[in-house]
Amino acid sequence: MQESRRKYYWLITRDPETGKPFLIAGGNTEQECREKGLEMLGGLDFEIRGLYTRNLARASSMVRGERLEDTHSLKTASERIGHERSLNRYMKRRTA
Repeated sequence: MQESRRKYYWLITRDPETGKPFLIAGGNTEQECREKGLEMLGGLDFEIRGLYTRNLARASSMVRGERLEDTHSLKTASERIGHERSLNRYMKRRTA
C-alpha cells in the first residue's frame, strides 16, 4: 500500500511535427528522470511530471484527465498518448 503513495516521475514530450504526445516512465527521482530525458530524447523538449503511480496505463489516464481540466475539450483530452516503444520508432525514423 505504501508503494502507491510514492511519487514516480514521468517524461512528457510531443512530436514537433504532428504534436502527438508521448509519455515515458522516468524514474524514482526527478534528477534520474531528467537524465533519462536528456539521454533518450535527443534534443526534444520535454516536461517532467510527478505522479503517484508506476503503472503506465494509470499514468496515461491521469495525464488525459489533467488535459481535460486544462482544455475542457474531450477531443484533446482523449487524444492517444504514445509510449516508449512508439517513441523509439519515431526517433529511429527521425534520425534515418
